Amino acid sequence: MDNKLLQSHSKASSSNINLGVSKAHINNLNRFSSYSNTFRLYKRISEQYNDQSILGSVKQLVPDNVLKLTQNGQTLEPLLHWFKNDFMKWMPKEQQCTLCNRPMRVQPVDDNSATFRKTEIHMCEVCGSTQIFPRYDKILRIAETRIGRCSEWSMLFGGIVNSLSIQTRIVHDYLDHCWNESLINKKWVHIDSTLEYPISFDHPYYYEQNWGKKYEYVLAFSANSLEDVTTRYTQQWLMVQKRRGKKDKIEEFNEIYYRT
Repeated sequence: MDNKLLQSHSKASSSNINLGVSKAHINNLNRFSSYSNTFRLYKRISEQYNDQSILGSVKQLVPDNVLKLTQNGQTLEPLLHWFKNDFMKWMPKEQQCTLCNRPMRVQPVDDNSATFRKTEIHMCEVCGSTQIFPRYDKILRIAETRIGRCSEWSMLFGGIVNSLSIQTRIVHDYLDHCWNESLINKKWVHIDSTLEYPISFDHPYYYEQNWGKKYEYVLAFSANSLEDVTTRYTQQWLMVQKRRGKKDKIEEFNEIYYRT
């Protein structure tokens, strides 16, 4: 077979391969890639929840008066109030230029370093000013900057609650939000430091009832395992099952998490 025929055969084979991969299959691969990336992140965070030196450092952030009210484990209200109103600052997704008062364009930059998971560069197209928002995956770095969105808030707050000897983990709804669960009186309790008390404590149906959430999977993460906790956050389980389809992905998720 001469070179031209070989090239022609190669192109045809390549074309056949591409045509054989459906858009649905590509979308499914992309989706699993997205799950895998967050699995890697939450596993790192969960491992930090077991690091006593990290927990000792974040515990020192809590004022003594808040610590005394919280350490008996009876209520997290003082801790939630302090964290939301006195300690952390919210980072809006859409930034306004402080000079031009115009919306800034955001450019996310993936970063596979040991420090960042992603960096957002917000730029004003009028005056050229920029604002850089690094998305850290280190609890202590988040504690230094004291700014973020739900992921930064839940990562750090989970570390602080763990430092008080209250077992706490990260929960993600795979739509656009994450929060914490704490083991209180042998029961996993919903805690969301981004919300005002009392909604921030033990109101698991809040998102579905008030934000119109349409869940498929809500997952809780520990250092060595993940758990499907969707039933805890929905009153529309039949609809959730329809969205999932015939094949439940939890076994696949656990396998991916184990290998991460």
